[in-house]
Amino acid sequence: MISPASQSGKRVCRPISWAAVLLLCLLASSPALAGSPQPKTKIASQPDTVRILADGDYGAALAGLIKNAGQRIDLAMFIFKTSQTRNNLPAELVRDLLAARQRGVEVRVILEYSGHDQSLNQANQETAQALAKGGIAVFFDSPNRTTHTKLAVIDRRYCLVGSHNLTQSALKYNHEFSLLLDNSALAEEILAYLETILK
Repeated sequence: MISPASQSGKRVCRPISWAAVLLLCLLASSPALAGSPQPKTKIASQPDTVRILADGDYGAALAGLIKNAGQRIDLAMFIFKTSQTRNNLPAELVRDLLAARQRGVEVRVILEYSGHDQSLNQANQETAQALAKGGIAVFFDSPNRTTHTKLAVIDRRYCLVGSHNLTQSALKYNHEFSLLLDNSALAEEILAYLETILK
């Protein structure tokens, strides 16, 4: 392949490297340039892999895991606050959890019950009622000890650990940082830890 170039007023042809051609082909076939939407976060599919879920990536990853869950979902959250506003991400997660339960997935949610923050209690209780109506097991911790965890375990394999609460702010606007780990041994450790919250 050649390209025209100017040299002392004359047009001459110079070779273009194959690396440049390959780069142009890759860029031209890029999904971003082609306009086809691609998810920001791919679900970990190989054992012992770790994915960073920064800011808004967490909600999409959690939703994808819930939609693909086949056996069991365990969540422990400080706050799970939904609203009736359009495109409320926590409300969409409630719908995803209810759909998972309807297809036979065992779902357990553990939420904070505060001894001093009644607005947090109200948010968690409203979500708990919506989940319980759909047959989901919901538990509250003791008001004497704060459960500030943000944990999810899907199918005793996928673990989400980090800073994201299930609120619109955390899932859409805040700077948050969590990890998605594909590790069944870690999943068992987290599930054992969740049992200590319920004691």
